[in-house]
Amino acid sequence: MHGETAHTTADATDGFWQLTASDIQGIERALTTLRKEYNSAAVALEGRAGTRKTVANLVVYAASERDAEIANGTLAALAGRHPARTMLIVGGTGRCAEGIDATISAACSLDAGRRICYEEIRLHAPGAGGPQLRSIVAPLLISELPTFLWWTGDPPFRDDTFLALAELSDRVLVDSARFQYLEQTLSRLGRFIESDAQATAIGDLNWGRVAPLRELIAQLFDPPQALALLPHIRRVRIEHATGNDTPGTAQALLLAGWLASRLDWEPSQMGERTFAGAARARLRGFGHDVVIELRAARHPRAVPGDVQSVQIEADDGQRAALFSVVRAEDQKHARVRTAFDGSEASERIARCITPDDAALLGAELDELQPDAVYMEAAAMAGRLAVVLPRPEPLPSP
Repeated sequence: MHGETAHTTADATDGFWQLTASDIQGIERALTTLRKEYNSAAVALEGRAGTRKTVANLVVYAASERDAEIANGTLAALAGRHPARTMLIVGGTGRCAEGIDATISAACSLDAGRRICYEEIRLHAPGAGGPQLRSIVAPLLISELPTFLWWTGDPPFRDDTFLALAELSDRVLVDSARFQYLEQTLSRLGRFIESDAQATAIGDLNWGRVAPLRELIAQLFDPPQALALLPHIRRVRIEHATGNDTPGTAQALLLAGWLASRLDWEPSQMGERTFAGAARARLRGFGHDVVIELRAARHPRAVPGDVQSVQIEADDGQRAALFSVVRAEDQKHARVRTAFDGSEASERIARCITPDDAALLGAELDELQPDAVYMEAAAMAGRLAVVLPRPEPLPSP
């Protein structure tokens, strides 16, 4: 092992220690050394000593330094809420080195009057393949704890690196909002989920972002007269915020996939683009067509990609209804409306707050069992990504 211990202190409740290592044994010695540091008598006198609290193994794979830095921000916010043995692997292309370039750090935070310390191992492994990474990661996992793999970009589902790390994990986490090649990756994700050969549970941070909207949509159909119209939905319009470069349709596709999978709608033909630039597809369900439209629009205060409104039209030949959930400009509330047969709508304002990335990741680390509803929704979203043309990005204002 080589390296030196670095102490930085902002105040009496902060503590940070760091070492470097070049092999697995060095990493293990560094972890032992760091634990002695943050439990030492001298540090205790400074008010910075703490106990280690680890509830899971979290392996994070980033294909680039940029992806690693984005992940680091989330991990830093997560650590105090949900401490884990974290291994951040910075991979990508390049010559596969013989040794390990690792940075091992420990940090402590104050939790209910106690100092709680957590550890992170950062591995630089450009060009390393699946077998090599597996041999590095496996010995460093805490065996009695569940293991999660967070793949920060587009997962290469057939790549030996992805498969080797996935085999070590109880769950694999992705973030479809950050897929660079959305349609292709969603389609591959859908096929991966539906494959009989895989038993890996998949989670998606983006699924958590649409949870408040899903809850509000489900509540629209709680009243019996609304519930009776579920089999008679004829049209769904989903509008999402867009940036200048991309329409960002991942959330919209997940919501459409959720509705289609819950209501047994099946894509019946290739979609089309409307004159207004929306993507439209016809599905078949309950013996009639259901039209789904995804539309991009500017919402200055919204995060590009976030769904801003959902409108659902239903008609059973005797009664017709329009249901809608529309986010408020503050992005913290939504207007929920129901109107039957063209009458005056009933309306209420509901909270609709999107959790931050650290909260989303923490919620995924609390789950070990597969989310069957997500798996079915993601598989359907992958199928819809194939038939729906991508909505056109809006021109710069």
